[in-house]
Amino acid sequence: MKKICFVTTISLTIKTFLMDFAEYLVREHEYEVYFMCDTDHDLSKHLKEGMHYIPVPMKRGISFDGAKVIMRMKKIFECEQFDIVQYATPNASLYASIAAKMAGVKNRLYTHWGSRYMGYSGGLCRFIFKTLEKAACKNSTIIETESFSLLEYSIKDGLYPREKASVIWNGSACGVKLENYLLDNRDEWRAKVRKQYGIPEDSVVFGWCGRITRDKGHNELFEAFCEINKTDKSARLLMVGDYDNIETIDKELFEWAKTCPEVVFTGRVPFDKVQNMYSAMDVFCSLSYREGFGLVVIEAAAMGLPGIITDVPGQVDTIEPNVTGISVHDHDVKTVVDAMKFYINHPVRLKEMGQEARKQVEEKYDQKVLLEKLAKHRNEIIAANK
Repeated sequence: MKKICFVTTISLTIKTFLMDFAEYLVREHEYEVYFMCDTDHDLSKHLKEGMHYIPVPMKRGISFDGAKVIMRMKKIFECEQFDIVQYATPNASLYASIAAKMAGVKNRLYTHWGSRYMGYSGGLCRFIFKTLEKAACKNSTIIETESFSLLEYSIKDGLYPREKASVIWNGSACGVKLENYLLDNRDEWRAKVRKQYGIPEDSVVFGWCGRITRDKGHNELFEAFCEINKTDKSARLLMVGDYDNIETIDKELFEWAKTCPEVVFTGRVPFDKVQNMYSAMDVFCSLSYREGFGLVVIEAAAMGLPGIITDVPGQVDTIEPNVTGISVHDHDVKTVVDAMKFYINHPVRLKEMGQEARKQVEEKYDQKVLLEKLAKHRNEIIAANK
């Protein structure tokens, strides 16, 4: 049996991005899979045969318990003798890369799903987070980058050399499970969700799904929709997800959004209902300042949604400009307003772009194809270091 340990800071990352891959490795490639993250008593309920959970208390953000976490990981790695230790998310990647190197793990795989420092334009914060990112990269023996544009950005910015990193297939951490995004169900799901939230059937609905926070571009999204709302009361903005660091959102904009009848906040919805929410939308808006890739963009595309997408490294890979979506610059409200007006005024083109978006997801991001390519990559890593 091959042994792989996935390390992330919190369990939500495992549930969202890694569970399907873990099941596939156990079922199809005879792996024993271990998960390591901060304590979550619920995670064990999600595990199947051949999957194990090792809790290691650690925090997101700036933390002063790093040395303790590293030494605990080192002891576990020495005991378990994993063939691969794979890590993602900032803190877990730094700790695990150091601990795995200290423990003599041959295959230290950094799944590079974005760089936190990219969200800072300069100054001390950017310097600190970039330094920590470079340390994780240096301690890793292999780097799997989530998108081609992020790969090129990282090489140019000196994070790692080209020969150390690669993108698997067309990128993405886990692809799209197409059987969950059935277009035959879209009309039914659309009608139910719109009825639930009082959204007229003829409204053009711009939407978001995920964390509601500044770095996802929500100041710009609220400001742009506010501009649209001044002259068009038929359009809607559907915000799906929980608040995260909500104090980073402009207070005046946020208060306007909460009191505007044409803006709908749903809160978090179950994972198996996300596709229903996409179905209620017409255009998906991701105005993020930094992304490793942009999974929500291709999930929305799988339900036939074109996008309004910032052209930041990583996310820019998720659309073909003016074919499956409209590309805008981050922090640029005017271009977002123009894109919204385009979709409102060109309903036929909106539909055509959504159809092409679905087609490209089928061709480039089918999870079944991606998981096999990811598994083959792990098998090759292990075989090369026997």
